[in-house]
Amino acid sequence: MRLTLFFIVSLFSCALFAEVDFDKQEIQQRIAPIGQVTVQEEGNAPDAASEQLKTKQELVKKEEPGQAIYEQYCVVCHRDGLAGAPKFRNKDEWAPRLSSKQLEGLLTSVKKGLNAMPANGTCSGCSDEDLKLAIQYMLPKS
Repeated sequence: MRLTLFFIVSLFSCALFAEVDFDKQEIQQRIAPIGQVTVQEEGNAPDAASEQLKTKQELVKKEEPGQAIYEQYCVVCHRDGLAGAPKFRNKDEWAPRLSSKQLEGLLTSVKKGLNAMPANGTCSGCSDEDLKLAIQYMLPKS
């Protein structure tokens, strides 16, 4: 009786092992890569990735002075006019500020803070020149 029970248990364990191995093979086939990637050697014709890199570099070169500071610190309020901030390059909203102040007056307002705008417009590490460039970038083009 014990021998028969041992034989039956051994037989089932072998059968289960074979089934598990089959499952592993199925899984490996399902997750196997479909294709292969080959990399070109340097010096050959430029590929799409290097073309995109060149395009991004050209865009960075075309960036206007003050644009980086505007995009990092000022865009949140000045894009949508939050808390009364004049919208980016909107002549109607900038006109009253430009009629009463010149660039130096606007710089003073930015440095001290005005209404809801904190001092330095949240850019604590910006120099006066950086702030001027950001202001000039936000002003309407005439």
